[in-house]
Amino acid sequence: MIAPLLAWLLLEHSSARVLAVSLGGMVVLGSSSDLGPNKVIYAGIVLLCAAISGYRLIVDPPAYLRVFRPVLWWGLAVVAVLVLSYFASPVGSDVGTFGRQSIFYLLILLGPVIGLDSGRDLRPGVVYGMIGFIGVIAAAGFAADWLDRRGVTALPFGRFVLSSLVLPALAFGLALVMFFHARALYARILWILPIICIPIAMLVTGTRTNLIIFVAILAVLGSARRARVPIGSMTVVLLVAGAVGVTLFPVVASFAVADPAFLTQRVQAAVSALSGGGDQSLTFRQQQTETALLMLDQSPLLGYGLGYTIPFTVDSPLLTVLRLGWVGAAVVVAFIASLSAAFLRGTRLYGPNPATTAWWGFLLVCIVNLLFGTPLEDRGFGYAVMLVTMGIAAGFQGYRSSASEFAVGADLSRSTPSG
Repeated sequence: MIAPLLAWLLLEHSSARVLAVSLGGMVVLGSSSDLGPNKVIYAGIVLLCAAISGYRLIVDPPAYLRVFRPVLWWGLAVVAVLVLSYFASPVGSDVGTFGRQSIFYLLILLGPVIGLDSGRDLRPGVVYGMIGFIGVIAAAGFAADWLDRRGVTALPFGRFVLSSLVLPALAFGLALVMFFHARALYARILWILPIICIPIAMLVTGTRTNLIIFVAILAVLGSARRARVPIGSMTVVLLVAGAVGVTLFPVVASFAVADPAFLTQRVQAAVSALSGGGDQSLTFRQQQTETALLMLDQSPLLGYGLGYTIPFTVDSPLLTVLRLGWVGAAVVVAFIASLSAAFLRGTRLYGPNPATTAWWGFLLVCIVNLLFGTPLEDRGFGYAVMLVTMGIAAGFQGYRSSASEFAVGADLSRSTPSG
């Protein structure tokens, strides 16, 4: 009974496909690191949703689809790279490992297909709200996971959803834009919640890398008519949110962190590193990078494949290169670049919207994250790409159909170009 109902929902409702892939996947893929039956079923659901969306896009293409046509060719190149990475591994590939690792790269590839199709069916405000909500859930999941890993959690649970840095960063950037452009008080209240909650959840773990989410602020600054936030208004938003966040942070930490000295020690370690006192994490990353470079000498073009388990931790951009080689990594980056170019072309045709601005904030966070690792290996990257593509498509569709549908609770006169 459940299976036919689920199939009907996926066939008939875009929102069901998006929620099944995003929230469903965050729970399933965050449950364990093994390739169990639930993950195989989930992979089937992703392929089914992508097939449904792909068919709908072919049979009844929206007008904005034309700007995304070049992305198709790079998508096919990514598929070729993933297949080659399995067969070209110099040390052999394990099918189970390949399946477990490839699902996240498939999400990067298939997410835009689902997003482009679903975006035309959903109101922009609904999509933006989904991104904000999912981003907050992802941030809470990150906090629960990392506090548990560090052995300092006071929470009665550990990881409950997939852990991600970049997915909350996307929601944080979008929330900044939406808070400024909101015209209703209730909308401003709702949008200031991610601005406050996401940084608190990310920083309570004591993970210094999470500070890079604030880089998104730089990318969303600009003219209000370009769906951005003027610097003066941004200053006010950050002062208000910062004051509330600083007040709430000790309260949250007292409930979430078992060791009161933990965060103090993390701050002291950060200050020591900035003052030249040495950083153990940086030393480890340098050692990992050197070892990765030695491994790449054996298979530089196509790497070791997604079916190979790398026998050591690699907190370096070279992790993607180890898996896919220099050629494979370049193809995946080209796919992301082609998607960004499509967003630019669409913005010129249909005007900017909050999701396009959030994308540039997300992309800047990912670029800065290269100093500490590879964002492509962040388990939330594919979900972020799907959600932001859906938001951008909804904005393009809303711009074409009716300005009043552009965003729920947003002042469109400040964010949509005239003419």
